[in-house]
Amino acid sequence: MGLKPTCKEIHRLTSESLDRELTLIERVRMRLHLLVCHACQNFGAQMELIRHAMRKLTVPDDAGKGHGSQ
Repeated sequence: MGLKPTCKEIHRLTSESLDRELTLIERVRMRLHLLVCHACQNFGAQMELIRHAMRKLTVPDDAGKGHGSQ
């Protein structure tokens, strides 16, 4: 882990932040990188959009039941 995180590391941290809370150091490094990297800003925004879309996704009540089964 170098002083300046790479885009690859930021992408990994962005994904991991969906499953766990990042450490203070991880959050600081990520925020500093995002101040200057528009590509990673876009990646983060896309991940957030996907996250919100998945939360709104509804599964029909009869999902998983075979056709004709009662």
